[in-house]
Formats: sequence, C-alpha cells, structure tokens
Amino acid sequence: MNIAIIGCGMMGELHATCAVEAGFRVAVCASQPADAAETLAKKFDAEAVAEPMAALQRDDIDAVCIASPTPTHADYVVAAAEAGKHIFCEKPLGRTIEQCDRAIAAAEQHGVKLYVGHVVRYFHEFEAIRAQIDAGKIGKVGFVKTYRGGISPMGAGGWFRDAKQSGGATLDLLIHDLDWLRYAFGDPDRVFSQNLAGKTSLLIDYVLATMRFSSGVIAQSVGTWAHPAGFRVKAEVCGSGGMIQYDSQDAPISAMPRETESGPSMIVPASPVNESPYTREWRDFAKWLNGESEPRVTPDDARWAVRMALAAIDSAESGQPVTLS
Repeated sequence: MNIAIIGCGMMGELHATCAVEAGFRVAVCASQPADAAETLAKKFDAEAVAEPMAALQRDDIDAVCIASPTPTHADYVVAAAEAGKHIFCEKPLGRTIEQCDRAIAAAEQHGVKLYVGHVVRYFHEFEAIRAQIDAGKIGKVGFVKTYRGGISPMGAGGWFRDAKQSGGATLDLLIHDLDWLRYAFGDPDRVFSQNLAGKTSLLIDYVLATMRFSSGVIAQSVGTWAHPAGFRVKAEVCGSGGMIQYDSQDAPISAMPRETESGPSMIVPASPVNESPYTREWRDFAKWLNGESEPRVTPDDARWAVRMALAAIDSAESGQPVTLS
C-alpha cells in the first residue's frame, strides 16, 4: 500500500520508517520547505513534492501520513478525505475542537478511515500498567500521578514555541498522558490546571493538571519543556490493594534528538524494546485498513484528548476548574 508523507521533519521521518516496517511503501514525500521532502524522499526511494495538497490528489497514493504542524492537521485531513485517502494523523487531531469536528466529519462523509497517533497506548510499559489495573492486581484505583518531560523545542521562531499554534506543553506533550488516563479510567469530570506558557522570558513551559474522573479516580499530571537535557517519564498508580510505579530512568528510554538552526528540535521517547511502539501503532492502522481488527485509537478518542488538553489550558488561563462532564 502506497503512502504519502505530509510534513517531512523529524516526526515525518519517524513515521515513514515505522510505516515501512508495518508493510507500507513510502511513495511520496511532501513538505514546505521542499528541501525537507527531498532529503526524506532519498532515504525511501520516493518522489519529493513541494506542495502537500497536490500529493493528496495523486492516484498512486492509497493513504497519507500527516506529520505537519498542528494547525494544519484538519485542513490536510479534510483534503485527504475528499480525495478518498485513508489517513494516519499525528496527534493532536486539531488545534481546536472545531477543527477536530471538521476532520472527523470529512472522514465519515467520504468513507475513509481516520487514525490519530496517540502512541502511549502502545508503549509496553503503559500497556502493562493498564493490564494489571484491569486484572485487579492493586484493587480499586484511587489516585494516579504521571510525569512527562524533556527539553524545550529548539529553533529560533519554531512553531512549537508559539503556544497559539502548538498549544504549548499542554496540547503537544501532556496530551499523551491525558489520553492514556482516559483510556485507563474512563471519561473525566473536571480539570484544574496551571502552566508557565508565556509567563516567563525563558523559552520553557511547565503544566500541572489535576483531574477528577467519573470513576472516582483523581489524577495529577505534569508535562514539562524545562529539562536541560534528555527525557523522562514517570507513572504511579495507587490502589486499595497496592501500587504500581514506573520510572524511565530505571529502564532508560532512548531518545532521538534533531537540532537545526532554522527548525524545531524535539526528543521523542521510545521504549527499549525490540519493536517500537510507533511501529506497533502503524501495524494497528494496517490491520484496520485490511479489515482484520478495530483500531485502539478512534477519532472520538482523539477529539476527547484535545478537549481535555484545551480544558486544561482554559483552566490555567482562568484560574478556575473546568467541567467536562
């Protein structure tokens, strides 16, 4: 199955690699600026295209991978759906709920499959934690803490550092844990949050969100772009019969840095396992396209993750809890 990679930065390259491992063929790489597309296309013996919208219209493309900046996701999803292409979209699905709704509606209207890359559901560590919870290993869960942090995205003028585009650490980073928490414990009732986005001259962000779930679980999640180096993930789940703890420093997470003078630099965590969680989500997408199974992440899950992140941002701005139920 031929795919087009839309957005050829670090995430585009990561997804291209994992898509090939899952059995896809990278046929087209499209990006602005065009040199990024040309560089990636050479690695996969693909064709480089300067205009992403044109790549979506090609008859030799079966599916698209959208790995462009967050504000562009909805427009590319809609265009791909109108062209009859199945879609793998990097999280978040959109910068706003309106964008998410427009993207989902387009996929439904044109009968294409829309998958959003909430990859933490595929991380072996978090998969194991959820399995132990579901098996009742620690009794009834009452309190959860998560932590996810790394360096601030680099690059002068990089779009990650513009919170109006990226949503800051809340929408781009903490959203991973918000999605997993809902996956494990059900829908949230309310959220109270604080962050540093735009509140300091330093190019950092830090967010602390406290959530109450309909199940009665209370969760506290930290997302930070303030590390001097590296990346760290922690989770602690407290139940009536025990506790589960995970710290990536105990089982080191590898990192893939990319630094340029003109673009953002990110660190993407990957488990120290034989098969990357990113490859696992691509295999899940492939099975869905082949009619073998349903995906672990639905468009509604992706919408919920954005809704939770935006509620946390609204709470931080207002200083008040935001109700979600």
